Amino acid sequence: MNVRIDSLAYYPIKGCHRIECRMAELLPSGLRHDREWMVVEANGTFITQRTDAILATVVPALDAAALHVAAPGRRALRVPLSTRGERRAVRIWKDTCDANDMGDEAADWFSALLGRPLRLVRFAVDGDRRANPQYARDDFAPVKFSDAYPVLVTQLASLAAVNAHIGGEIGSPLPMNRFRPNIVLAGLEPWDEDRIDRLRIGAAQLRLAKASTRCIVTTTDQDTGERGVEPLPALKKLRWNRELKGVTFGENATVLASGTIRVGDPVEVTWR
Repeated sequence: MNVRIDSLAYYPIKGCHRIECRMAELLPSGLRHDREWMVVEANGTFITQRTDAILATVVPALDAAALHVAAPGRRALRVPLSTRGERRAVRIWKDTCDANDMGDEAADWFSALLGRPLRLVRFAVDGDRRANPQYARDDFAPVKFSDAYPVLVTQLASLAAVNAHIGGEIGSPLPMNRFRPNIVLAGLEPWDEDRIDRLRIGAAQLRLAKASTRCIVTTTDQDTGERGVEPLPALKKLRWNRELKGVTFGENATVLASGTIRVGDPVEVTWR
């Protein structure tokens, strides 16, 4: 079996556009800078595309000095990486963790875009948030602002199976970016991810810890923010998980060993 990395992506601002890359540093908390920033309500509660699909049109970029943010019809925003403003508690799902506020200019930019008071925050350097120990077990699995786990892994054959089930009902096939993965694999059979225990990519090693339950974000065009219907109906027929009480696509992973990973790297698979 010739398994390899087909693509890599990270999402500096939770809920916003991806950055595709040819190479990434895989850390215990996931790909470097993945979900390191987050938009929050005035009370510190996180927001995502689940409630605000327009976030898909917010395009971040990173250089050595700053986080740059763009959106259609908006002036560009520049947030220096040195910015570490007021420390505040923020809430993501059931977790409360520490973050640094990115200042009034960033807050005004996002508030104007979404039409209500919002703040942009960055995960605190010494912040502490961990993946669910029920599935992370004894793995060291720190997370920043990802939903629950350091890395999301998907694979091409499973996407092809979903698109084959949908058929021509939606015109062109759904792209993988609807599922917002970090690592996309090629060379597997459909749903092989259900049987994989570990992945080794050079010095890096991951454990597939829990199937990823999917939500309305998968129906959202990741370039325009427009909502559709698929793939949730198809997944309900193909991938209903009684234990998790939801539809699944892809696997949440913990990082057992860090390393630099690249598109095209061969992947050694250990089966369950």
